[in-house]
Amino acid sequence: MFRPTLFLTAACIAVPALAQTPPTQAWPQNRPPGQAAPPAAAPAQPATPPAAGATPPATAGAPTASVAPVPLPQWFVEIDVDKKGEVTRADFLKYRMKSFESLDLNKDNKLSLEEFTKVVEPPSTPADAPGLPPLEERRNRAKAEFQNLDTNRDGFLERGEAEAVVHSEFNNYDTDRDNKVTEPEVRLIIQRSMQREAAERQQAEARRRQGMMTLNEFMDMQLRQADELDKNKDGKISGPEYTVLAGPADGPQAKNLLPFDMRKQIAMRKFAEIDTNKDGQIDRVELSAYALKQFGEMDLNKDRFISEDEFKKAQESEAAKVRAIVQTMMPAQPAAQPRPAQPQPRGGQPAPAPSGPPPGLPQGTR
Repeated sequence: MFRPTLFLTAACIAVPALAQTPPTQAWPQNRPPGQAAPPAAAPAQPATPPAAGATPPATAGAPTASVAPVPLPQWFVEIDVDKKGEVTRADFLKYRMKSFESLDLNKDNKLSLEEFTKVVEPPSTPADAPGLPPLEERRNRAKAEFQNLDTNRDGFLERGEAEAVVHSEFNNYDTDRDNKVTEPEVRLIIQRSMQREAAERQQAEARRRQGMMTLNEFMDMQLRQADELDKNKDGKISGPEYTVLAGPADGPQAKNLLPFDMRKQIAMRKFAEIDTNKDGQIDRVELSAYALKQFGEMDLNKDRFISEDEFKKAQESEAAKVRAIVQTMMPAQPAAQPRPAQPQPRGGQPAPAPSGPPPGLPQGTR
């Protein structure tokens, strides 16, 4: 498995798969980035809910205490104000598109990237949410999500594109296709979603074994490496902390490496590239922005995965850049002086070989 380092790239965001997880009241994100995942799922229930008043079948060896039902999501409670126990497609669409309409400041029925990133700012995302990443990091994640939702790649998230996502989510709940979602349907789908999330975690582990990496996994790995460099645990990487990537200064471990001063200069050039605000420190916002850029450059086939082959190509490109930098650091070699040409006699004939003893030998030695 390849292991990208900060010498090649910095940290990156995950884009939740909207069509695969139950929506909440905030469109289009299921929950603010960094918010804790829902609690573990309750034991699986039968696919067909028991009739009203019927007693659920007992499981051999299981305790007789009843299992608490899966709680209803907040969006269902807020839409079903009349307590009918069901939500229609029209009501669901209207409710979920409220965030789109609030973000569409110029009311042109489409969201620009600037409008879309407001979803991670108050009031769309509460500023006091526990475990919330910095604002700029959330914006970088929103940019990545915008690219996923902009299916026609015109630089805008049109109302039709947004509604298609909402309809797809509603279809996940409406299992009998009657254009309404009931409480049993919602509870069952949420339970299945929790099980699916567990399966997806296993699939992610399988992809790692196969050498594939998603944007979310790429970012998590880079941030973990950044935490290892952050020796004073202030949430930032200073220049001295970053130069650890230059390797050992001397000793047997530095054998066959470039001189340390040269390696240090190369590392600090990368540091300056990531440190966009030039304050002499790399924070998580700068890392996430750099990672988003690097992931996009490394993902050559734009399938939102980095394969081992794509990573190797990125390594080769980076190595070529380093070699070019090294060439500029090498001292210039003095040009060799040309040897004077031997004079040729007139007529083009070679000069006769001198007779007598070789030059420099004393007379009388023959």
